[in-house]
Amino acid sequence: MLILSRKIGESIVIQVGNRKIKLIMVEQDNGSIKIGFEAPKDIKIYREEVYEEIVKQNKASLESDVNGLGKIKTSIPKLVKKDKKQNT
Repeated sequence: MLILSRKIGESIVIQVGNRKIKLIMVEQDNGSIKIGFEAPKDIKIYREEVYEEIVKQNKASLESDVNGLGKIKTSIPKLVKKDKKQNT
């Protein structure tokens, strides 16, 4: 972990390839620090607890999709047999 000290108005730049994210120390008050972000619009910036909830919901959605596919897989042969009986 890199730990840096910054004063209000100072900033930190994170560069990945040719893309940059700039973090600006905006305000400090009662042990809380406000940070501004300048980044390309397609880069998503989340508070950690929000990001973790998004990941959790995405995993739950994938599990639901996989379970749903299993139900479809077992239902298709039954539907095919039923359709064949009706067509004969």
